Amino acid sequence: MRILLVEDDRRFGQILKMELERDHHAVEHAADGVEGVLSFMENPCDIILLDIRMPRLGGIDALRIIRKLDPKVPAIVFSAVAGASEIVEAEIAGAVKFLSKPFEFAELKNEIARMSTAFSSHSGRGKAE
Repeated sequence: MRILLVEDDRRFGQILKMELERDHHAVEHAADGVEGVLSFMENPCDIILLDIRMPRLGGIDALRIIRKLDPKVPAIVFSAVAGASEIVEAEIAGAVKFLSKPFEFAELKNEIARMSTAFSSHSGRGKAE
């Protein structure tokens, strides 16, 4: 599965990327929302993982742009400091799941597996690389 990870915390992003690749996913890591949108435009993915608060362009705004390009790509957003209004705003923008940092990798892994099954049956996504 191709995953776009949009996370400005370099260390956290590297750890997530390593864990996802260990589970045989192809992961593209973008450092902020601008890089994430450009990456998605160049190489669409099966699932997007986005931090909410990032410099230049936050995860919610990046998700809104990506949704205009592909309204069906599933997205998981996460944040250590998001308030209830940001979580609702992320859901309105199209996020299908919110995770509060720090989260267990197993929780993320389970959500990705669930989304892969649910969305691949409807959109043709989720095929292994």
